[in-house]
Amino acid sequence: MLLTFLHLSHAGTWSGRRPAALLAALVAVFASADSIPARIQEVANTTITGPIAVHGKSDDATHNYVFYSTPMNLQDVGYVEQEYFISGTATRYSIPAIPGIATPIGTVRYRTRIVVRRPANPKRFTGVVVVDWQNVTAGHDIDSEWSNAAEFFVRSGWAWVGASVQRVGVHGFDPPNPRAGRGLKQWSPTRYGSLDLTDGGAITDGSQSYDVYSQIAQMLKSPRGVNPFEGMEVRRVYAGGISQSALFLIRYYNSVQPLANVYDGFLVGLGGGTPRPDVAAKLFKVYTETDVWRSQAAIRAPNTNSTHTWEIAGASHASAAMISPDKNSFRAILGGILERDIGPQTQPSPCVRPYASDVETWAVFSAAYAALDRWVTKNVQPPEALPIQVSAAPPSPEFATIVRDDQGFAVGGVRLPRVAVPTALNTGENLPANMTNPNAGCVLYGTHIPFDAAKLKALYPSSAAYVRHAKRVVDELVQRGFVLKADAPTLIRNAENAYLWTRRQR
Repeated sequence: MLLTFLHLSHAGTWSGRRPAALLAALVAVFASADSIPARIQEVANTTITGPIAVHGKSDDATHNYVFYSTPMNLQDVGYVEQEYFISGTATRYSIPAIPGIATPIGTVRYRTRIVVRRPANPKRFTGVVVVDWQNVTAGHDIDSEWSNAAEFFVRSGWAWVGASVQRVGVHGFDPPNPRAGRGLKQWSPTRYGSLDLTDGGAITDGSQSYDVYSQIAQMLKSPRGVNPFEGMEVRRVYAGGISQSALFLIRYYNSVQPLANVYDGFLVGLGGGTPRPDVAAKLFKVYTETDVWRSQAAIRAPNTNSTHTWEIAGASHASAAMISPDKNSFRAILGGILERDIGPQTQPSPCVRPYASDVETWAVFSAAYAALDRWVTKNVQPPEALPIQVSAAPPSPEFATIVRDDQGFAVGGVRLPRVAVPTALNTGENLPANMTNPNAGCVLYGTHIPFDAAKLKALYPSSAAYVRHAKRVVDELVQRGFVLKADAPTLIRNAENAYLWTRRQR
């Protein structure tokens, strides 16, 4: 699950437990505003208000702006970002332990928010919306799908909608959780004080989240009155989310989608359970090597007419791009953006090996969204990818044993240039160096160890030879459908820069 840097200092908690089980248990820990003007819309029992006015910049201490507002210069790419509040009555569902249809257990009044990033010009909108089930493992909303695929969305004229449907994202964790106080209501009482997913504190689970998520898609498809897509036609709505959100989305897919039938397809990544094979909607899973190592190898299932999986060799659950300190990077959802909106983070305790993997998972997610759309609209099955090889895949909480080549790279999987023409060892595995005060993020960051000069020279006699090799790898990935042609130049440039940087450093 996505994490911020976290210290757990109670040594007694870990005594007598094996490292694999210990770390699996550690990771498992992580699950009245202005308007311009006030306009109201009724869709079934749902009311939408907005767009909500923004007062101040994205680093303003008053916090009267969109939480986790993207650093991407949307004006330059012809997009806008707007926030809306949604109110209604949601059915609460009990999700069965063995996948089956959800059981209604009552209703709850709610008020939450969505964030919309869409083309400013209606003519650029191609009719596709991705509704991102906001990840709340860190105690606040994280817009993972924008981080993964924003450039693809912008190129394709798609829209992204961030949906705050879990209690933690709106209300925050309760003390003494070290990540308490980060919910929308605590972050900005002025802007978000009216939001409520608990019926005044009566509901403290996630039972309302599934129907709230359904109602958001219904509202987008059948607008009345206030319409975030005024003058545009929403043709397809896809569900997206990673890590803890993937867990919720696969529960939704198994138990609620057969009832609601409102999402046209699903793209889940970096976690989640096993999808039912008898649900008609298409579901695409994208996993990193970390996810295969931690849990997914034990629950693999073959591809079917409705489910498909890609696994990315060398990639980590929380990538170098995610934890980058660059506040201007839209990918830095656990780094620069986190520090901008939440504040400086505690320096983590060390990991066993240097981190984090810099394999570009975003490129595979972009290709997966394009493949999902072809699958849904033209019934073209996504290309088959070899799974990452494992020699043992015991049931959770034990970790799988990944088969590695003589350089230490995982065998199999989608192999981007960082793995196929490497200048450093990238893997999805790592562990805390200090088990008394462990850095839980170590199991998510993977490993990044640059090659020395001798190894680099032995692999690639010259810079030109390296670039030729990288281009061949990327061309093949594009031909096979694992990378989009528009992303090829970036991958080649990144590979060349990594080669030159490594050569200079060594």
